[in-house]
Amino acid sequence: MRHFVSEELTKALNAVVERLAALASQDDEFRSGLRALAQEVLRRVVGEDEPPAATEEPVAAAPESAPAEPVELPELRLRSTVEEAPSPAETARQFAGVLPVANTDLPVIEARCRLKAEGARWAAARQRRLRAGADYETEIEPKDREIIDQAKTLHDCFLWMNHPSGPSPADLSLLDDLAGCFEATASAISLVREVVEDTEANRDIFEQTLDLVAEAQSALRTAVQVIDASRDNDQQMVYRWLRRTAAEEQTFIQRYMRSDDQADPTTWSDIVERIEALDDQLQQARHQEKQRRGRLNKLRYHVQQVEAGRDTEHDWNTIVQTVDSMVKDGIPPSSREIRDALLPVIDELPEETELLENVQLVLREIDHFLATRTPAATEVDREPTTEVLKVRDRLRGKAVLLIGGERRPHAQRALQEAFGLKELRWLEPGEHESFEVFEPYVAQPDVPVILLAIRWVSHSHSNVQQFCTKYEKPLVKLPAGYSPNQVAHQIMQQCGNRLPIEASP
Repeated sequence: MRHFVSEELTKALNAVVERLAALASQDDEFRSGLRALAQEVLRRVVGEDEPPAATEEPVAAAPESAPAEPVELPELRLRSTVEEAPSPAETARQFAGVLPVANTDLPVIEARCRLKAEGARWAAARQRRLRAGADYETEIEPKDREIIDQAKTLHDCFLWMNHPSGPSPADLSLLDDLAGCFEATASAISLVREVVEDTEANRDIFEQTLDLVAEAQSALRTAVQVIDASRDNDQQMVYRWLRRTAAEEQTFIQRYMRSDDQADPTTWSDIVERIEALDDQLQQARHQEKQRRGRLNKLRYHVQQVEAGRDTEHDWNTIVQTVDSMVKDGIPPSSREIRDALLPVIDELPEETELLENVQLVLREIDHFLATRTPAATEVDREPTTEVLKVRDRLRGKAVLLIGGERRPHAQRALQEAFGLKELRWLEPGEHESFEVFEPYVAQPDVPVILLAIRWVSHSHSNVQQFCTKYEKPLVKLPAGYSPNQVAHQIMQQCGNRLPIEASP
């Protein structure tokens, strides 16, 4: 029977199909309904052209109907005002092929692939048993019924390899490879389902997984073709999902996405091994991330104890040990999360707290950060304390030497202005620099006091004390920050009585 369609109807059908496909791409339930409708139309109108549903006595396999290549839309080109239209079956088949495959379709595709793997293994075992003279009623039929019952529990699962009209290759290892390829495809889908919802969190693993999905579905396609079953619907759906996902994620899949670049189905076990190795890598990354978050939460808790004034020696020891373990596990000392957690209490760190090497690296990075940023208004002392005024009376017009840490221009300028200094000479010692280099600076006659930022210098630099003793100059240790109020407090506490008050000009 031939069907004819007018130009107006052709345009109308094309517009309807385009609109339905667009709506289906945004609505999972609508898409599933359309797919079910198309498949039901196929079952009702194709008749003998389509293999019947699996009976209770499957023998071998028949390919399920699906397009050999995914198509964008059913093509309704107009050669004249009247032309032959596609049959209802072909229209339904093409329409099923253009429905987008979404992430929500992956679980059922995975389940069908796993069952098809079992079906292919049984198809091979069944033939071997029959060829060996097995009893049909006791050794064959029970497994046939079991496979059928499992297929009934899955939506649209056609076990074509177990169908009476299905292929029965002389080389049964082809069915073994087919089973392995279905299993590899299912494993690849299982892995990609774990990362597809948050592709940026594990971008590298996600892209590697797409490559493995592409290789697995390509090997499956080849395995199907080798046993004269030209197409498998689930393989086609995986292919369409890959194309859509790669386009949306702007990821290029280098191989196994063209008909002239097909994977070898006999390598399915190697594909499975690589999938398992990548899955182990993902689980390890997730474990490390979980551990990182746990330690970060622990760090933040003890920092909150310090901020609330409830801190004890235990809190500070825990802070130090937690930071040390995080750096040991690969988190860089410059980590913003560690820095932001420590910044509110960095100036409260007790002088007697033992700083492990990794913690010193973190503190050095924090010092560099503070030296290169403009402090917020809330961090600047708005009103000088009485101690600032007292220090100004003693140091006005003189120079002060500060040793340690990285020079912070804003802090340097604030100290000069607050104390009325002629100059604040800030020395940034190298990590392995000998403390002897400080002597000429300590000896300068216009320097009445030396400030030592003990947190940012090595133990050898603390030997600068001997030069201060030699030249009879007080040494003030700064355990915390560089704000004028903090520095003034340390100066008055440690050597206020040794600095004479300067007479006003």
